[in-house]
Amino acid sequence: MDVIYLVIPTQEAIDTICWKLTSQKVFSVNSYYKHLSSPAYRYYPWKNVWKTLAPSKVNFFIWTASLGKVLTIDNLRKCQLVLLDWCCMCKEDGESIDHLYLHCNVANEFWQLVFSMFGIWWVMLYHVVDLLAYWTGHTRKTSSAAIWGMIPHCLMWVIWRERNGRSFEDRTFTSVVETEISQCFI
Repeated sequence: MDVIYLVIPTQEAIDTICWKLTSQKVFSVNSYYKHLSSPAYRYYPWKNVWKTLAPSKVNFFIWTASLGKVLTIDNLRKCQLVLLDWCCMCKEDGESIDHLYLHCNVANEFWQLVFSMFGIWWVMLYHVVDLLAYWTGHTRKTSSAAIWGMIPHCLMWVIWRERNGRSFEDRTFTSVVETEISQCFI
């Protein structure tokens, strides 16, 4: 079972729990069991990957990341390459796809920046594919939905480019990342 990461909100507000799988909005073991047993539970979020306004090369990249096929250190080690297992972004944990895009301290700062721009409190999911599956549940069919749908693409693409700059061009953190992210939303 995946671990839910602890997030301590800094904003004081009333916290409520709402279970969306029942009409009464109250959790029940039966509703959770039915949800887990349904074939739709582990569907692939192809619309959230391919049906965005992002460039096709970015959509392809997100598709490979969601399938766990991006060549991060952990995937290269599976190919019997001997490499140091550390994240070049935070220089702490091993570099896996989920760590690099979701749980790395550097990536987390970018996600929190975007969430704060939209006034959203979000507990980061454990896997990239889960993030993509649950991403569009917060928008209606509006013009802002297209922008909202591209946020994961934009952030993961910028993180990947920065990671490659640090790995292959011996670049250290620059304001390039912040500039690229801000250009995505202006």
